[in-house]
Amino acid sequence: MDQVKAHAAAIRAILHRDWDPIGCGVPEDEYDSYLWPVMRLLNAEASREALADYLHTAARESMSSTVPEERLSLVLDRLLALAPGS
Repeated sequence: MDQVKAHAAAIRAILHRDWDPIGCGVPEDEYDSYLWPVMRLLNAEASREALADYLHTAARESMSSTVPEERLSLVLDRLLALAPGS
């Protein structure tokens, strides 16, 4: 269970610090509703494109926002480094 908590904390930090579609000093738990779907994608060894599609859709549909491609690429690199077998 501690490993799941550590994994969730790492994803939360990436979403808050690096993804941050709202971008205006939101609370640390602002993106927690996206944490578990991201974790499921990582555990299922989803492709980079599938993860990017999820994050693009979440930002666009839930927050009417976009994340610049450069920043999204960094987020994907960091998230995929957490995937099993990385």
